[in-house]
Formats: sequence, C-alpha cells, structure tokens
Amino acid sequence: MKKKLTKYLFVLPGFCFFAFAMLIPFVMGINIAFTDWDGVAASYQYVGLKNFMDIFRDARIRTPFFNTLEFALIGTVVGNVVSLYLAMLINSKFEKLNHISRTVFFIPVCFSSVLTAFLWKFLYREFISDLFGIKNLLGNPFWVIPAIVVIGVWNGAGINMLIYLSGLKNIPLELYEASKVDGANAFQQFTRVTLPLLMPAFSVCVTLTLTSWLKEFATTLSATGGGPGGASRTVSIYVYENLYKYYKAGYGQAVSFLFSLCLIVIGLCVSSFFRKREVEL
Repeated sequence: MKKKLTKYLFVLPGFCFFAFAMLIPFVMGINIAFTDWDGVAASYQYVGLKNFMDIFRDARIRTPFFNTLEFALIGTVVGNVVSLYLAMLINSKFEKLNHISRTVFFIPVCFSSVLTAFLWKFLYREFISDLFGIKNLLGNPFWVIPAIVVIGVWNGAGINMLIYLSGLKNIPLELYEASKVDGANAFQQFTRVTLPLLMPAFSVCVTLTLTSWLKEFATTLSATGGGPGGASRTVSIYVYENLYKYYKAGYGQAVSFLFSLCLIVIGLCVSSFFRKREVEL
C-alpha cells in the first residue's frame, strides 16, 4: 500500500498541472460550445446545437479544412522521410561521430516555433530569393504550404530522428549479414529487414507527426498569419480568429471541440494501423 501511494504521489503534481492547463479548460470549452458567447461579455445564452449545425453550413471553413489536410499529408510524408534518412545517415556514415552528429541535427528542436518562423521568414525574403532569383515563397499562394512545411520539418525532424535511430540500433546485425548471404542488395535489405522492424518507431513517429500537422498553428501564424489570401489558414487558425478576431467564441469552441474529436479518432486509427503491422524480434 505504501509503494502504491508513493507512485500516486509522484504522478499527482503532473496530473494537477495537466488538469489545470488542459483538462479544466477543455471541459469549460465544451460548455461554451453550446452558447452564443462573444468572448467578452459577462453573460451568454445557450443555443443548443446551433453552433455545430453552423459548422456544416459555413463555406469559410472549407479552405482551412483542405489546407489542414494538405499540411498533414505533405508534412507527415516529408517529415518522416527526412527523419528516417538522418537516422540512417548517423547510424552508418557518421557512426564514429554519433553524439556530435545527433546534437547538430537535434539543435533546431530547441528553437521555439515563433523564433523558427521569424528566422526562416528572413531566409526566404533576403537569402533564398536573392540566391535563386525567385520571389518570397511565403507570399506565393501555391508554394506557401510547402514552404511552411520546410520550416516545420527543420524545426522538428530531430525528435523523430532519435526515435528512428533508437529503432535502427535495436535491429540485430545478424539479420543484415544473413540477407547478404541470401543475395539481397541494399534496397532489398531496406524494404525486407529495416522497414518491417522499424514499425514500432513508425507507430510513434507517424501518429505524432500526423496529429501535429493537423493541428498546425504557431509556425503558420508567425510566418504568414494564414495568408496570403487565406492560402495557409488552418483549422486551428480559423478557431483562433473566431475566438479573438470575430468575437464568436461559442462558434469557435464548437469548431475546436469537433476538431479535437477528429484528431483523437485519426490518431487512434493511424496508431492501430501500424500496431497491427509491428514485427516482434
């Protein structure tokens, strides 16, 4: 009993912080989603399911919705490909400089999203534009999302890189030696040995990356504010604008609540998909 009580005491501070920062605001937000509150007034009226019905009639949410899907698709694929490539590079080419190379590739993770966005805004405007003779990509409606994905991947690839690197370290070298004896080339070793045994890492990295890009907010807001012309406005930014710009807190909370449920469902489905394909050693 004393040991169990000790475990709960260690968990209690973290749970209290989680409840204060996440759980209580989430529950309060559910209540606001059924009201017409403007985010400022001291009183509000309950409107039932009106806010949720308005979501499906709101034509303005279509662009943020499709932008969010584009962010999720491009960001998840590019982010995991880059992270896996860096992990394999460190594991093979830079094995003798393992700690140094890991530190170098992980440094961008230490920068905040806002600082990273301002840094890359300068690079796109002053350096990349002059070097390649092109206009600022953040001002191009067609290229703005890929340009922001580059910022996000540079900022966060180091985390997934360490997860993939840990998975690569756990793959027995005997499997690669046996595949060489059987005549497998490098590509076949990658597809038949490396990828199947990295499924536990994929379960974590793909799920986290996908949900992270679906709720993309800080980097895009700092880099473009959702522009140009709404070309990079995401669902999270749309919620933010309804809460603090359009003074439609009730409607914004309804969108946020419905979007949160979608994220939970998507995360569970993706995680379950990769869990079923994991290979035990």
